[in-house]
Amino acid sequence: NTFKPMKGVNSALTHYFFGPNLDQKLTIQKFIQFQAQLQREILTLEFERKTPNSEGLITEVDFAELLVAYAGYSHKKKSRKLKRVKRKFKDNNLGISKKDYLDFFHFLSNINDVDTALTFYHIAGASIDQATLKHVAKTVAMVDLRDHVIDVIFTIFDEDNDNQLSNREFVAVMKNRLQRGLEKSKDTGFIKMMRSMLKCAKETKPVLLDL
Repeated sequence: NTFKPMKGVNSALTHYFFGPNLDQKLTIQKFIQFQAQLQREILTLEFERKTPNSEGLITEVDFAELLVAYAGYSHKKKSRKLKRVKRKFKDNNLGISKKDYLDFFHFLSNINDVDTALTFYHIAGASIDQATLKHVAKTVAMVDLRDHVIDVIFTIFDEDNDNQLSNREFVAVMKNRLQRGLEKSKDTGFIKMMRSMLKCAKETKPVLLDL
């Protein structure tokens, strides 16, 4: 079996993965690096669209808007949450840096493990306060979220204003945010290309795919 180059962007990607002659090996490490780089660039574009200030910071409301963008909230509920954030940080607007944003999405990439950890806390009757979320982020996702970022998160999801996270809603919204609203994979050109490429790679092992 041979792997035929695809036109346009797909062709560029296949050349990136397998070389101009499609005779190079695609290692799992290289694919993971590509995926991580692509994710970082997408997140950076999202962050930059909020027009950071001269110090490279976006507002807490900007950050909140990015988090609930794909939550499926009604306009009324979304507006209520954003107003709560705006009111809370009106005189305490420390801002959110790109590092904060990237760190948070590194945390989200482990959302299933985070969900399990928070569920155990809930079953045990322990409150999910800011210190708990910070601890879970550090132990499960190996990321040290800044206290201010956690404060914004709690402002968004603490509906009762009791300093405890509504973890079920938080996890559901964050899973949807991670998927950017796509509950099921859409057959975009990129996904179609990836499926074709991986199928071809499997059929032509070990020439193309180094497992």
